[in-house]
Amino acid sequence: MKKRKGRITRLWLTMIRVSDMDIALKFYNEILGLPTVLDARMFNHAEVGPDEPLAKIGLHATGKKSRRKKRTGIVFDTDDIYALYERLKEHGVKFTIKPTEMLWGGIVADFLDPDNNELEVVQDPKHYKRKYTH
Repeated sequence: MKKRKGRITRLWLTMIRVSDMDIALKFYNEILGLPTVLDARMFNHAEVGPDEPLAKIGLHATGKKSRRKKRTGIVFDTDDIYALYERLKEHGVKFTIKPTEMLWGGIVADFLDPDNNELEVVQDPKHYKRKYTH
C-alpha cells in the first residue's frame, strides 16, 4: 500500500511565553537538563528538548513577567519521579503538586518554571501496556 502524503508525522514543538530568555534557558538547560537545540534569540526565540525525534519546547521571550500560574499542557516522562522531585527542590523549583500516585497507576508531579508556566512530570512505565476498560 502506498503511503499517503499530507499526514501529521509527529509533534514538533509546543510554544510557551517567557519574560527573560537568559533566565528561561538557564532553567531549562541547567535545572531540567534540556539542551538548547535552536538558539534564535535575535527573534526572541529558542527551542529546548531531547534529541530527535521527540518534541521540543519553544520559548518565546515577551519581556513581560506574569504573576499568574499558566497551565502549559506540557508533560514530561521520567525514570524516577522522586529523585527528580528532590533534585528540582534543591534548585528551588516550586511544586504545585508533589509526586502523587494516581488512580490510573502513574505518579504525577506539577511544578513551575521562573515565569509561572506550569509543567507536569509523570512516571508510568506501564502506560502503553495497561489495559483500560470502558
